[in-house]
Amino acid sequence: MSAVSPGPIELDGAPASESPAFRAAGEANAELTRTNSTPAAAFVAARRMFLKGQRVDMLALAAELGVSRATVYRWTGHRERLLADVLWSLSDEVFEQAKADHPEHTGVKRLLEIFRQHVGVLVQAEPLHTFLRQETHAALRILTSRDGGVQSRTVGKLAELYREEQRSGAFKPRADVGTLAYAVVRVTEGFIYNDAIIGGAAVVTVEPEVERAAQIVALLLD
Repeated sequence: MSAVSPGPIELDGAPASESPAFRAAGEANAELTRTNSTPAAAFVAARRMFLKGQRVDMLALAAELGVSRATVYRWTGHRERLLADVLWSLSDEVFEQAKADHPEHTGVKRLLEIFRQHVGVLVQAEPLHTFLRQETHAALRILTSRDGGVQSRTVGKLAELYREEQRSGAFKPRADVGTLAYAVVRVTEGFIYNDAIIGGAAVVTVEPEVERAAQIVALLLD
C-alpha cells in the first residue's frame, strides 16, 4: 500500500514507545480517571471521542480537562501518536477477547479462528469506518505504516501468539514467526483497508473480505 514507507522494518514488531497518557491509563483507577485532570484522563477522553465518531481534537481535549494544550501534548505526544495509542488499545482488547473465546482450538485452527474474530470485529466497528472516511490519509498512515504506531505492535502481538502455539507443539511454521506475522498483517491490510472499508462497501460485503483474507492467511500458516 502506498501509505507504507519504504525501507527495512523490524519484522518482530518492536512495540512503539508508549506515551505517558497511554501508560497511565493502563494503571489508573477508573473512578479517579473520571474525576481528575491527569494523563490517564486525557487518554480516556480521547478514546471516548473516537468511539463517538468525533474528531480527536487536542484543543477540545485541553478544554475538557481544564489544562493547557501544551500539557495535553506533553501527556499524549502529538495527535497521530495519540490516535495510534487509541486505535491500538481498541484493537488489542478485541484481540485478547478473540484469544479467550477459542480455548478449545489449537495450532493453525486456533490461529485462524482468532484472526477471523479479531479482524471481523474491527472491520465492522463504525468508529473505524468514520475515521477512515473523514481522515483517510492520516488513518492509513497511522494504521499501516511502519512508524504509524499500530502495525508494529500488531505484528509483535501476532508473533507472540504464534510462538505460544509453536512452543506447545501444535504449530510448526515454515518461516520465522516474526516474518510470518508481518506477512499476515500486510495481507490483512490489503484486503480490509483498501476494499472493505475505504471502498465504501456495505456491511454485508465485509465478511467475505475477511474470509478471503483468512484463506490467504491459512496458506501462509499451513
